[in-house]
This record gives sequence, C-alpha cells and structure tokens, in this order.
Amino acid sequence: MAKKITINEALTWLKTLTERYEELRSLRNENSAVRTSYRGLKGDTPETVRPVYDVVSLDRLVARVAAEKRKLDAAIKATNARVKVYGYEMDEEVLGELVPAVGESSVPPKPKA
Repeated sequence: MAKKITINEALTWLKTLTERYEELRSLRNENSAVRTSYRGLKGDTPETVRPVYDVVSLDRLVARVAAEKRKLDAAIKATNARVKVYGYEMDEEVLGELVPAVGESSVPPKPKA
C-alpha cells in the first residue's frame, strides 16, 4: 500500500530499509551455496549445509530493497533542496571571529631552520 509520507517518516523508512537490506544481504551471503564441512575426530563425517531459500528470488529481493533505498534517498535530497527550515535563520555571526591578542602581530612567526 503506497502512500505519501513526511520527511520524518521518510527518514524512518530509510532506516528501516537499510536494516532490512543488511539482514537480507547477510542472509544471501550465508544462503548462497551448498557448503560441505568435515567433522569428527578424523574429519571423516561430512556435514552438508544446503540453501534454505531460493537463491535467485533472495538476490532479487536484495536488489529491489537496494533500489528502493536509492530512490528514497534521492527523493529526500530533492525535497530537502526545495524546503526551508521552519523556525530557524542561519546567522554566520554566531561563529565569531578571533582577533590577535593586544600587542601581537597578525602574521605568524617563521619556523626556525
């Protein structure tokens, strides 16, 4: 169910997509192939781990979530470029300016060789 969302909701959704992407990517890496390891005292007991999920559909899901993340990130940036911040005006005077101490030169001393 698609719906329009606010910037705050978009940021929360982006975080959710990022977490889901990481989970799916980890699952894809663990589930990507048949692995056989040998256990036992002499290493003569094979233990085979087969993929639990369909590898192709899992990879498609990872790619779809990654594409959705990129799309949402681009939409958030485009929206932020057009919207002004409410209740705040930037004032560079807040940064202040340092002035040399009384009697000090504004030119730094040369390093001694």
